[in-house]
Amino acid sequence: MGSIAEKWKVFSGENDWKGLLDHPLDNDFRRYIIHYGERNEALGDAFIAEEKSKNYGRSRYAKRDFFSKVGLEKGNPYKYEVTNFIYAALELKPPSLTATWKVIKQSNLMAYVAVATDDGKAALGRRDILVSWRGTMLDPEWIKDLDFASVSASKILGTANDPKVHNGWYSLYTGTNPDSPLTSISARDQIINEIKKQVAAYKDEDLSITFVGHSMGAAIVTLNATDIVFNGFNKLPDKPDKAIPVTAFCIACPRIGDEGFSKVFTGLIGSNLHVLRINNYLDIVPKYPPGYYLYSDVGQELVVDSLESPYLKKALLTLHSLEVHLHTVAGYQGPDKEFDLKAIARDKVFLNKYGDYLDDEYRVVAEWWTEKNKSMIQNDDGTWELKDSEEEIN
Repeated sequence: MGSIAEKWKVFSGENDWKGLLDHPLDNDFRRYIIHYGERNEALGDAFIAEEKSKNYGRSRYAKRDFFSKVGLEKGNPYKYEVTNFIYAALELKPPSLTATWKVIKQSNLMAYVAVATDDGKAALGRRDILVSWRGTMLDPEWIKDLDFASVSASKILGTANDPKVHNGWYSLYTGTNPDSPLTSISARDQIINEIKKQVAAYKDEDLSITFVGHSMGAAIVTLNATDIVFNGFNKLPDKPDKAIPVTAFCIACPRIGDEGFSKVFTGLIGSNLHVLRINNYLDIVPKYPPGYYLYSDVGQELVVDSLESPYLKKALLTLHSLEVHLHTVAGYQGPDKEFDLKAIARDKVFLNKYGDYLDDEYRVVAEWWTEKNKSMIQNDDGTWELKDSEEEIN
């Protein structure tokens, strides 16, 4: 714990992870990556994807006890509290006048902003403002994923390099739905407002802003982090010459922008912007959108190989899983070297949290992360009712 508090600047990319990306990884650096990956997985743990629920697309748990409900309090020194849930507007229009489906409009939980508590600050070495974006979970989001066409991002990243980004993800980041109180302002503006609020509250402390995302979320945090630094939202209002370091951990990360976006990003090197892509060797998602769309990778890359793990069955079918990435970060020692979980001891049961990935010899039930009775609760009169969210919408 002490090492992370002392080395957080290096682990967050102060030197662009020079010397840290060679295998075997520093064990505290493994813990650091896993810590942020777990905070990202918490969104999926809390997300209500049941279409029959009136709370579809919202959080199962309230901000006040969010991390305890997703199992990130017990035995975990890195304490945070959620300060705001972030909702994104999703709109899908029929591709033609003859299409049989209607316009789809949704406002779904897509991210959260959290801040390290006093105990968390002690363990992490500073007051960390955390922004976590989830990956694809709903069917309409898959359509957004495949909307590879590029769109201008000059409204948020300037006109100098004519930056263009993935249309589907940009629309989730900047879109609004005036009919919903959750997305009357965009996810982008919700996050900017919350970051400003937390920076003002803790302006006299040592601060960091950390982004984390998986898959679709990884691509969006690349854009989000770049946006924050480009527009100076990581600067203290009364000390404009002092910039807060901004780091993005992008797990299983697709490409988000073209060469113009890459030039914007490159122009911010030295401005406290650091992006680390953490990719599984044979996972195809980081290769998307395909090359003929002329999208570019940005930041540094850490490559791990889950096929070296002896614990996975049907390993080729699990390459994109967030949990498999965290498992591999914990135990991967390098090409053709024995996979070793002794130093990190990340529990293998997590491999079956959302799937059936762990070898059967360990006798761990598959897809074990589920609510009792699917959140059907018996009332005092004996009737049953779906009660699946304690979230407070402010």
